[in-house]
Amino acid sequence: MGRLLVAVDPAVGVAPGELAAQWGVGEETAALGVAQVEKAVNGTMVPGLLELVVVPLAVNLASSLLYDVVRRLIVRSQPAVDVAEIQLEMTDTPSGDRVMVVRLRREQP
Repeated sequence: MGRLLVAVDPAVGVAPGELAAQWGVGEETAALGVAQVEKAVNGTMVPGLLELVVVPLAVNLASSLLYDVVRRLIVRSQPAVDVAEIQLEMTDTPSGDRVMVVRLRREQP
């Protein structure tokens, strides 16, 4: 049983506290685990990131389900963000945590 660690790039316009609050609103997400905000450790992949949303997961969930849940929560928190503009990247750590980074898509040169 690992945790989901969500790092949201400040450019997305959704604070970690907002995302954690939205997580607790829905029955589906509340059933997955309780979201908390924790300080980010130095050396994170997102410049300017101060906090992470951390959710202890009771079960191993498919990546596609986690992507969908986080996309919905981001759009609910920041309706001005077009879901097509959101880029999600996830990786698993050796300790069993899943780290998801939420960024805005950058135009390709």
